[in-house]
Amino acid sequence: MTPESSQNRSTRSTARAESDLSLEVVILIVFGVFMLLFGLLLFRIHTGELPYAPDSTYGLFLVIVSFQIITMGKTPFGDLRRSWAVILIGVCTAVIGMVACFVPGLLAEPVRILVGLLLSAGGAALLAQLFFSEDKARLWLKVPGILQQLTVACIIVYVMSIVLGLVTLLPGITTDPETAVLLIVYGIGFFYLSWCIQKVGRLYPPAGAETPGGSG
Repeated sequence: MTPESSQNRSTRSTARAESDLSLEVVILIVFGVFMLLFGLLLFRIHTGELPYAPDSTYGLFLVIVSFQIITMGKTPFGDLRRSWAVILIGVCTAVIGMVACFVPGLLAEPVRILVGLLLSAGGAALLAQLFFSEDKARLWLKVPGILQQLTVACIIVYVMSIVLGLVTLLPGITTDPETAVLLIVYGIGFFYLSWCIQKVGRLYPPAGAETPGGSG
């Protein structure tokens, strides 16, 4: 083997290692980009510079949620066994989201309520699981370092899910600029959570530690 081929192999190996993101982390990053971009654009939407169809936004959110349900069995309320029933729920969620995207106005009110319930009730359920499950926050807080950061990241994302769920269910309780700031914080929270999960996955093999279920 020549030095050049050895170096090339080492370079390819490094590239693979640097891009070794789990599917859960990738979806969380997509959620983060979605929320951050929505928050930034909402400032210009508020001034009337950009057109806006709320149900299309809600529909796109449901489509992303459906990917998480179908591929990993992770729902807004926690992890479920990836059975055919769970996959069917994911597919139905995707269909509702796509219809809302393709035909703005057709499902405006039902989709808004559905997204609001998923965010608020799902965030509350995940927050309760985080603190009441023996293998989550109770265990993680005893270990200094990344597991404590993981707990903080989960709290940020779950609390923001509850807040934004209430904002979605009760339009008018915040102004558009205030909602935009909440969305930006939510997006940053997803980035922080994805980083923590990736780091935990490298430090603790799946058989030795469990990453948090659901994203909001």
